[in-house]
Amino acid sequence: MRVITEVELREKYKKSQFSTFHLPQGCRLTPAAAQFLSERKIQVITDENSKLELKVQENEAKDNEKIQNQHQTENLKTEKKEVAKKPEHMTHLRGKTLVAKNHPRIKFRGKVDTLEALLISTIIDVEKLGLSDLARDLREFLQYVANMMRAEVMEETLPPLSIRSWSEKEIREISHNPQRYFGIKHFMPKPEHGKLIAQLNYIRTQCRELEVAALDAFYSSDGKVERKDILQAVNRFSSLLYVMMVGLMSGHYKVGC
Repeated sequence: MRVITEVELREKYKKSQFSTFHLPQGCRLTPAAAQFLSERKIQVITDENSKLELKVQENEAKDNEKIQNQHQTENLKTEKKEVAKKPEHMTHLRGKTLVAKNHPRIKFRGKVDTLEALLISTIIDVEKLGLSDLARDLREFLQYVANMMRAEVMEETLPPLSIRSWSEKEIREISHNPQRYFGIKHFMPKPEHGKLIAQLNYIRTQCRELEVAALDAFYSSDGKVERKDILQAVNRFSSLLYVMMVGLMSGHYKVGC
């Protein structure tokens, strides 16, 4: 007995659409082929000997469709059930792994999120003031922070910090010797220094808190250290912000530059 498949019918339908199909005597349709004709309301013309066979094939096609719909419904219910099972005090660490919302890595991500928000707000103010060089440096830092978040979540390696071509070592050196590089001594922020210095200093303090959060997330009491790349990077963040503050105070960041 010759079997007519769905592929064969599709090819024929592509060449010339038809509303009726003659099923030759001695031939049968696969369940998928019968479903193909049924979905398009194509009338099947057959002889008496083939009618019973066709009815069986149509029933098989309907049964297959019913089974597929049941599987889709069950999958949807399972997904909803899994979502419903997630307690309010828990969140996803990665994939389907659930942890408490006070998990050290979740706290670390929260601190990174806060840092990004503060940088965005400050960049807006800096650009309004026309301090394009400072805005550029802050944007570069913001991008690095975003890359760090991705590296932590995706378990990717984080490249060393480099802002304005300053390496991590140079950032530390400049922050320790502002007189040599910017011509001014170390200073403590005061109200008379203005709002922008205060904003940069606040970001600096958040960087210090991020260092602690990173240590909680990646250092254990038994001395095991994870993500040395991230720990090394965040240890330079507060120094970088201090360098920007010194640059602003010394006049190296100018309007239009």
